[in-house]
Amino acid sequence: MNVKESFLQKSTRGALRWVLWVLVVFGLGALLIVFTLFVPARQKLDKANTDLEHANATVTGQTNQLTTLQTSNETLQKDLDAATLHMYLFKALSGVRGASLSVAADDYAGARLSLIQASEALDLLSSLLTGTDQKDVLTAMQQSVAQALTDVDTDLKAAQPELDQLTKNLVQLEANQFPNP
Repeated sequence: MNVKESFLQKSTRGALRWVLWVLVVFGLGALLIVFTLFVPARQKLDKANTDLEHANATVTGQTNQLTTLQTSNETLQKDLDAATLHMYLFKALSGVRGASLSVAADDYAGARLSLIQASEALDLLSSLLTGTDQKDVLTAMQQSVAQALTDVDTDLKAAQPELDQLTKNLVQLEANQFPNP
């Protein structure tokens, strides 16, 4: 049974072969594009995402470290401010006690110099303390130092009660500012 193919069947079969070859070629071209362009681009994207995640983790770690350092810096600054305040408080107290000793020794120049040093320390303390109550106390102490200077100039021994009161006030201020734990 040999059936002769008609022209239409031969043409259709030929056209189907060409269409099939074109589809195969297009499919191979698509695979070639996928493997030469898409796959490397996808790999680069995956690597970039991995690098980005690593960079984000690094930034987060650095931010946490920076926050820790800032907190530590603030704590150290508060400690430094407290130590500076304490130092000037002791300078004022030292000046008042030095003046008291100078008065007891009848040393006019020593008493005057010690009171000037105490006055300077109180001026610095006034700029360091923030509370208005404390500033009022310091203003009163500065006035007491000025009165003690006046007393020293007129009658050396008359300054002693003012110096005793200043000593008590400075000791009380120190106790209020730096209570013992």
